Amino acid sequence: MALILGSGIDPGDEIISDKTILFEDKTGVHSKQIYTCTIANKRVLVFKGRKHFYEGCSIDEITSNVNFAIDHGAENILITNAAGGLNENFSEGDLMLITSHINFIDKLKLRFKCDSEGLLSKHFYSRELQDKFRSLCKIHKIKLHEGTYGCYSGPTYETKAEIRFQKKIMLDAAGMSTVPEVISASSKSIKVVAVSVITNLLRENSAIQTSHDDVLLTAKTASNSLKKVLPAFISQLN
Repeated sequence: MALILGSGIDPGDEIISDKTILFEDKTGVHSKQIYTCTIANKRVLVFKGRKHFYEGCSIDEITSNVNFAIDHGAENILITNAAGGLNENFSEGDLMLITSHINFIDKLKLRFKCDSEGLLSKHFYSRELQDKFRSLCKIHKIKLHEGTYGCYSGPTYETKAEIRFQKKIMLDAAGMSTVPEVISASSKSIKVVAVSVITNLLRENSAIQTSHDDVLLTAKTASNSLKKVLPAFISQLN
């Protein structure tokens, strides 16, 4: 099992033991760390932070976490992100299971060395893993939405016109990551489940300005929901 943690998302020391840091980089927009640990008596490979297009990174760098996970034997991967919520039913701190996505990143940037026919013939997101995650959230009484995620290269927070457009095309959440990793992992036959933490609400008439610090703070608080479901989810997979 591999786990990619989005901005500000942290399972916390309460459920982690035997942490061994494999790599650390504090440069760039987001600090990055790769470590192994034990969760629910199972060994897990964790990626805290990722690289983005808006940092000037290549597609190989952006998908490096996925490649590292596969090289180290991971067969399942849970990808998380901090996202803006477009769905009117969402509240800050909610979780959204990504069931589909719309890719707004330049297609030339997303050329993968893979079997394109294989990509077309299967789902990006594992229905098996989605069912497990959904069921465990219900058991642990964690509110879980489901919806479509829009991926942009960034860096930007949406204008009022962009929010209006995204709602018209039925997006539920939007962010600047995850989709390249999902495409890469799916092309290499690793099972994927992806979850957005809704860190801010995208409302056309809102006067509230969102900052990166606000996103990190909300993500940290919302991580409490993940803490409840992660041990059970990992235990079932490993």
